[in-house]
Amino acid sequence: MNRRQALRGLLATATTMGWLGGCAAGRVQSPLPVWGDTFGRRLVYRDDPDYEAWRTGAAWQNYKHARYPDVIARPQSVDEVVTCVQLAIRDNLRVAVRSGGHNVSGAFLRDGGMLLDLGALRDVHIDAAARTAWVGPAIWSRNLAQRLGAAGFAFPYAHCATVPMGGYLLGGGVGVNGDSWGGIACANILAADVVLASGERVTVSADDHPDLYWAVRGGGTGFPGVVTAYRLRLHDAPTHVVASAYVFPVTAAGDAAGWLERVRASAPAKTELMMLMARGPAGPMAVVRFAAFAQSADEAKRLLTPYARAPEAAQALARMEFVPGSMERSFIESMDATRGLGFGSYAVETVWTDDLPASAAATVDLFGQAPSPGTHLLISPRINNRGPGDAAFSRIGRSFLGAYTVWKDPADDADNHAWLADMTQVMGRGAAGRYVNETDGFAARERVLTCYSDTAWERLGAVREKYDPWQRFHGFPGWDAA
Repeated sequence: MNRRQALRGLLATATTMGWLGGCAAGRVQSPLPVWGDTFGRRLVYRDDPDYEAWRTGAAWQNYKHARYPDVIARPQSVDEVVTCVQLAIRDNLRVAVRSGGHNVSGAFLRDGGMLLDLGALRDVHIDAAARTAWVGPAIWSRNLAQRLGAAGFAFPYAHCATVPMGGYLLGGGVGVNGDSWGGIACANILAADVVLASGERVTVSADDHPDLYWAVRGGGTGFPGVVTAYRLRLHDAPTHVVASAYVFPVTAAGDAAGWLERVRASAPAKTELMMLMARGPAGPMAVVRFAAFAQSADEAKRLLTPYARAPEAAQALARMEFVPGSMERSFIESMDATRGLGFGSYAVETVWTDDLPASAAATVDLFGQAPSPGTHLLISPRINNRGPGDAAFSRIGRSFLGAYTVWKDPADDADNHAWLADMTQVMGRGAAGRYVNETDGFAARERVLTCYSDTAWERLGAVREKYDPWQRFHGFPGWDAA
């Protein structure tokens, strides 16, 4: 059976199940299915006129990777996810899963097979008494914060407002106030609903399918199933989010990072340490930021005062101290087009480092050569740099270092990717590992290996073989069989 015959078989099966409707009026007759009038169209093939809009729309950013699934499905419920998987099983189609399209390498876009787009699964069900919530994979960070905040709770959301929870949690999750709220976000996963490669639905936890539960906490794009919901442990929402920022010339980035490294081990968990290297009106700069997540204004000031009194603060070119903010404001700022945040074409690489001052200083010269003014480096020292315990997430260092190159003109694609390749080499020298959510295995498959300990990598392989011996789900970028 050739691929087109397989796709026609998928259509025939779906139609007999009542899953698909007939062709829309005025359309050229073809084997392309159209969903019933009640739900609208939910599936396209490559020769559908809407295919390219669906394919390019799958990525949140402007840069579009040249990989082409045969069929894109947009199920509206978990039952429809199961149907998609069952149809893929019948017709021998490999499946790639998209929760929200925020993976910068486009890990959800693969050649051939089915792209299973979970964008409609955004439900949130809060159990206030248990301090938990069931969360759909496509709910955005900002929208989850709004829902949980209204009930008095919080979670280590992704810093960017538009990051959905699905891939973010599956890869670990380096999130807001994570040092206080569990370290890495996936440490707060208590259970997950999963559709297996067999088409079966299961709920995994420490007691049920513990090997899959281990894998769902950090297994990333190597996870052998479709996560349709997460049960999360919640935390008390802070009533006061207050920040202080100190601006240094970018040439002092190593010294500024040294300040962060010195305070990292003794900093209160309710503070978040960060440094941004970016281009400001006066040229490249390094901005050190301390944020407090507190239950009163007095507590926030007490947490931030030691940094205001530090000798490094007195050396700053500018200082903005004890500035009131909020979760909502931070999400709005994460999508600031004037600073190149949240808009344009993106390419990203990140590492863990145990020598932050040296790692930061090594990036200064090349950062000054970035072809785009929107390019920035993010440094996040970890107060709590312990892993989540018995979890696939198994590589972490004392600090997180990420390079984010952002540009507007497609004519600049090659220059920005070339710059990032050079920066990746610089950051990789002496790195303690990488973060699977923000590394490009398509560019170099060995990068994925550095996201996991040797033991975790072997165990992930065993879990994949047990639950998906047919290799129905695509694996890590760069590691799929030809």
